[in-house]
Amino acid sequence: MYSLKNKNAVITGGTGGIGLATAKNFIENGANVTITGRREGGEQIAIEIGATFMRCDATDEQQVKEAFANIESSGGKIDVLVVNAGAADDEGSIADYDSSDMKRLMDINFNGVFYALKYGPLHMNDGGSIITTGSASGSGSTTPGAGVYSASKAAVAYLTRTCAIELAPRAIRVNAVCPALIAGTGMMTADDGGPEAQFFSQLTAFGRMGSLDDVVGTYNFLAGSGSTFITGQEIRVDGGLTAGLGYPILGAVGK
Repeated sequence: MYSLKNKNAVITGGTGGIGLATAKNFIENGANVTITGRREGGEQIAIEIGATFMRCDATDEQQVKEAFANIESSGGKIDVLVVNAGAADDEGSIADYDSSDMKRLMDINFNGVFYALKYGPLHMNDGGSIITTGSASGSGSTTPGAGVYSASKAAVAYLTRTCAIELAPRAIRVNAVCPALIAGTGMMTADDGGPEAQFFSQLTAFGRMGSLDDVVGTYNFLAGSGSTFITGQEIRVDGGLTAGLGYPILGAVGK
């Protein structure tokens, strides 16, 4: 892991799942971390891991604007910004998915990222790193019943690319981590050996689901000094899901 000693890091949606696991990793590697979210109990979660908590609804533009200003005024300029707040839904088909639910999901997954990329860089040091959380759904694959989620994450990928180009003169690099089939995120089945877990395991080349430990290292790498010439990229952490059909699924089909 790369040292993040004395780096000021902000992680939106940092009270659970990938965001919380990344916050713990950053703290273990020396960073000063602020997690944001609207979850009750966020303050206690931050205390337990040694972080600071800033209550913020990622879909409220004014709250996002004020949160970044408050973070800088209280702790200094930001070196690493992880734009992680997001959600998934049981959509069903496009024809059946309610339009109000579509707007709510897009508000979280697209508008929330837009606001963070709009206001966050104003409070960052030059030479910093921004990492958005995308998904392999929307970056190489999709499935029935995930149309809006995939579209929202595809939109995040293109915001990430554009932001990378626009912030390059400040040497701020902007990349997306695109996970898939990661247990423990709150948006995926548990890796408990049950029928769903077995099915999802067969979709990866490794024949298993991923864990939070499998994905946080990518955030650490992109936040650290080893990635200073990487920007505008989507890095898929999906166990080979989007590479093609692996032996596990081919073996299951052949049974």
